[in-house]
Amino acid sequence: MRLLVDENMHRVVVARLRQAGFDLEWIRDTSSGATDDEILARPDIPTLIFVTHDRDFGDLIFNKARTAPYAVLYTRLPHRLPNLTADLLIAQLEAGVPAGQMTTIKRDGSRTRPFPDGANNG
Repeated sequence: MRLLVDENMHRVVVARLRQAGFDLEWIRDTSSGATDDEILARPDIPTLIFVTHDRDFGDLIFNKARTAPYAVLYTRLPHRLPNLTADLLIAQLEAGVPAGQMTTIKRDGSRTRPFPDGANNG
């Protein structure tokens, strides 16, 4: 599964994900400055796992009925901990990412929440 990584993710996280063998596109490299709505309007968004620090994506998907990615990995770890963030993301990706859900990753674990009906095209 291909990852779309928000430009707000630390470069160390992106490098670690690539080193771990994940196929990813970093928005900072390909469409820096894209708005949240532009990201969710991409024609390929239903096929991507979106990785972000931005909680606004949850609001757009759950409350404003925007098209959802295949899944969202939302990390709530501080930017000053990129190696821990990368470790937890890699562990989650290797364990499997549930389709049609937003997974919130914190130091003490993760929780998933299914997207509302009709939000996911994947």
